[in-house]
Amino acid sequence: MTNLDQKRHVVEDVMRAVMTGETGSIAKRFYPGAQVLQRSNAGATDAPWFERMEGEFFLAGEEETGAFLQELLKRASYLSYEIRGLICEDDEAASRCDWSRRDDDTGTLVTGTTMYWFTFSSDNRIKSLETLGAIHSVLPRRRNPT
Repeated sequence: MTNLDQKRHVVEDVMRAVMTGETGSIAKRFYPGAQVLQRSNAGATDAPWFERMEGEFFLAGEEETGAFLQELLKRASYLSYEIRGLICEDDEAASRCDWSRRDDDTGTLVTGTTMYWFTFSSDNRIKSLETLGAIHSVLPRRRNPT
């Protein structure tokens, strides 16, 4: 497997874990001290379902990374997703994922896209991960008249 193939595999593992909610052993894919920067346009809506973890986080090691990922995945449960491209060059990679999710409490359906930018260490672990999420639509649950 080439160096770029290994990086592509890391990106696919991380994105699959985020979208399915099954982290497996992806914490070991992050370099100690990895930086995660998350942003979104969720402020454009006031929907309470989007309990996002926005900001800049530095993950000290595999244990802290695992705890961070578990907390992140508790906040997101996707109905569907489609990885819409993945580019790897040198020590960087980028990808885009379209997704939909439903709020368990309100039944609201939300669709959006998240862009991912990765940088890698020399041993093909993630040194930094930046995400930018964009919400396309928020559809409230239809209530049947009683």
